[in-house]
Amino acid sequence: MRIATSRRGSALVTSLMLLAVISAAVAGTFSMVASERQSLGDQEGQAEAYDIARSALDRFIADPAVVFPGFNPPTWIGPDSVRINLSHGHAWLRVQRLHLTGNTQVATYSVRSRGVRTAFASGNAPAAEAVVAQYARFNTGTIGALSAWTSLSGLVKSGGSGVISGVDECGVLPPVGGVAVPTAPGYNQSGGSFVPNGTPNLIDMGTQTQANDMVGIDWAGIVAGTALPVDVTSPPAAWPSFADPSYWPVIYVNQAAEFTLPSDGRGFLIVRHDFKLNGSLNWHGIILVGGAVTSSGNNTVSGTLISGLNLTIGEAVGVSDIGSGTKTFRYNSCYIAQAALRLRGFAPLRNTTVDNWPLY
Repeated sequence: MRIATSRRGSALVTSLMLLAVISAAVAGTFSMVASERQSLGDQEGQAEAYDIARSALDRFIADPAVVFPGFNPPTWIGPDSVRINLSHGHAWLRVQRLHLTGNTQVATYSVRSRGVRTAFASGNAPAAEAVVAQYARFNTGTIGALSAWTSLSGLVKSGGSGVISGVDECGVLPPVGGVAVPTAPGYNQSGGSFVPNGTPNLIDMGTQTQANDMVGIDWAGIVAGTALPVDVTSPPAAWPSFADPSYWPVIYVNQAAEFTLPSDGRGFLIVRHDFKLNGSLNWHGIILVGGAVTSSGNNTVSGTLISGLNLTIGEAVGVSDIGSGTKTFRYNSCYIAQAALRLRGFAPLRNTTVDNWPLY
């Protein structure tokens, strides 16, 4: 058989071409893998930079004085920025006061944190950066009590027994009013000597609108869950135990039916609707009630009580009724301060966190 000389070396050429194609494919694969790795690395770096920025912001919210020595809000404006060193990088934190009204409990700030991931960086350029910003309100941890009992829906008292006193029980601060009510429906007592005692004994708060403004309580924010941090929400949580004498919680009770105090307690009690005091129970601290208060038995409240706050959000409220009996309502600045201490600090405003702040 005669062999065609023109086919000599064709297998070698074909092999070389196949090797070239395979090499190009392998090179393309390596390039795709490298590009994918770079993309994943960039995403990882960006995510870690965000975590650094978020960690620094959360650290400041939790304990501002540690981040900014000498921090003294709400009038404080502060330095331009401060650096916080964290694992794999650092963050530059800036706090700017945006709003300060006459009531120092509602100072509003913007808190901006720029996270810089320096780990695994090439050269002098940072591996990634991210900015997180959030609005926050600073609570001073104080409640300016007008009286031992402030009732925006008026107050009815039967007989002259019992005590409603604005004289500071712990003897630290000057006396406040015994009772504070709007001009109408006011304070109405049937029989006996005039019970409220303080400076003055009775505060006439004027019209309903004037009275609502005078209390200085952001009831709408409390009801919305944006104004105060809460330790116990009941329901669904059960009523807490007060076996530990150092336990001064913030309790929020939101039930449609009238809430009856289950036991003695202390702290900051917030009742969304009507509130009933039975028996010989005692409460030390602050009580805020959206509806009316009915007191029966020989109960004692030491601190301050503010009722009828639902009027400030346009809801109807009945008149509070003390009834008869030796009930005691005393202003106590020490218990108020202890109950409000839990509230001092920044309260982040909901739905105000952004990760695309245009300027740092």
